Amino acid sequence: MPDLVLDYHRLKIPIDHLDLSITRAKLEYPTVDVSFAYLTAIDRVVIPAVSGFITPFVQTVDVFADKGMRYNACGNRSRCHGRVSGSNYYTQAHDYGLATQDHHISKCVGGTETRMAYEALDLDGNTTYYYIFSISGSTFKGFRNDLTTPKLSATDTTIASGCWSPAMGWNGSAGAEVNLTTRLVAPSTSSPPAQTILELNVEGSGKPEDPFRPAMSKNLVPISQLTGLPDFLYRDAKKYEILKAKGFTDDEIIYLISDKIQTHVDLDSVTWGAFEFHPDKAPTAIITVIADNPYKSAILRQINFARRKNLRVFSPPRDYSEAVELYNQLERDYTHWLAGKDNFAYQTLGWEILDWMQNIDFYHGELLDHMTHYNQLKQVPDKEITNRLNELIDKLSRETTLTDEREKHIAKAKEVLKKGW
Repeated sequence: MPDLVLDYHRLKIPIDHLDLSITRAKLEYPTVDVSFAYLTAIDRVVIPAVSGFITPFVQTVDVFADKGMRYNACGNRSRCHGRVSGSNYYTQAHDYGLATQDHHISKCVGGTETRMAYEALDLDGNTTYYYIFSISGSTFKGFRNDLTTPKLSATDTTIASGCWSPAMGWNGSAGAEVNLTTRLVAPSTSSPPAQTILELNVEGSGKPEDPFRPAMSKNLVPISQLTGLPDFLYRDAKKYEILKAKGFTDDEIIYLISDKIQTHVDLDSVTWGAFEFHPDKAPTAIITVIADNPYKSAILRQINFARRKNLRVFSPPRDYSEAVELYNQLERDYTHWLAGKDNFAYQTLGWEILDWMQNIDFYHGELLDHMTHYNQLKQVPDKEITNRLNELIDKLSRETTLTDEREKHIAKAKEVLKKGW
């Protein structure tokens, strides 16, 4: 009987399967909560032909807009990339050895790097940390160890879609091996609210070792002069001091120990995220500060630093209407902003519903309204966009706050689904 069934399909006219095959490429596969080991096994990852500052090991075959990546990192430096399109991508980095900014999010466009956010802490190169990098619409979130509440939040509209690539090595440094247990996951939502909002000048050259970034107050103090720091900072600083006393140069010490040695901490460091930071379009940036460093309270010093530069300082909004009012005020000065009021309200208030709303604005804007990155978003498989919009409609339908805005955004999502792309 099985042979008769096979013969029926083989001899049927017209032929059921024009190329006589059912290949992996023709089958749907999971793209949420799936490991890169599985994606590798079913041939849904590639080794891209990219060289330069950071070389990815593998990346997804398909292009995505909204996605998250859960992974672990240990050692000196490790990164994952989201929305990779050639030499353009967003990256979350575990970057041991920087002065109190070892967890950061950046965008890289044609070799130019812009720091979008960093967490004010120092990481131990001998400890494993757990991360999620989440992108939904125009919002970016970085989670570390606590995978329910992000440590970082930023907003950017430069790249609308791309591939995903896990655990990036940086110049062959230790701890940068790819872990194929890295998983693609759904993007996450809620975020810490802002404690203050600052306007700051821009510094840096855009090179990977000197990225564009907001010019903030710094207070670099040698580790050996401070007490109460984590033990690993004293350990590494002691190694440096011993070798320096024996006549080794900094280059020789780096060669012997690591590609980066931390000798100072920054007591003025704070955890911040940028809103639409484009150094080529404006000489200043708007950032939201969401946390202090673990050593010495520094938020007030950053506020005073901005004021001494005759730059603006804003109290965080208390509700949605205040967030929209502040956005409208700032948009008059930052006319290049593409992200809208709901993006700004989300980054300043952190409410889950605002992330869903800005996510719908992203699709409506890119597919029906301004269409700035229409060709990028069209590369995303149709089912991914359809599934995401339906998911956002379902989430908003169960929400009981901001009812007028909720209904407007549900209508926007349904309009995109009806008109198509």
